[in-house]
Amino acid sequence: MSQPSTLVNIKLINSLAQVILSLSDEEQTLLEQRIQHLKAMPEASSPPQPDLDAFFQDLETLEPDPNQPSLQEISKVVQDVRHELWID
Repeated sequence: MSQPSTLVNIKLINSLAQVILSLSDEEQTLLEQRIQHLKAMPEASSPPQPDLDAFFQDLETLEPDPNQPSLQEISKVVQDVRHELWID
């Protein structure tokens, strides 16, 4: 299974190389500076990934919102808004 991902990475690298080589010297220099800057600050280059499993687990433990409109109420609001938009 690692072979297909390797093939994809090779294709990606080849595509990136073609793009980089198509840049002007000035653009390549700017790209190199940007890469060096990002390497120096790895925590800033990739935002933290949310823990979706924990989020959904917490969500399941919450009490129902007493102010949550019913589906019928939501449908009525949508119908009213659509009616207003079509009339005006």
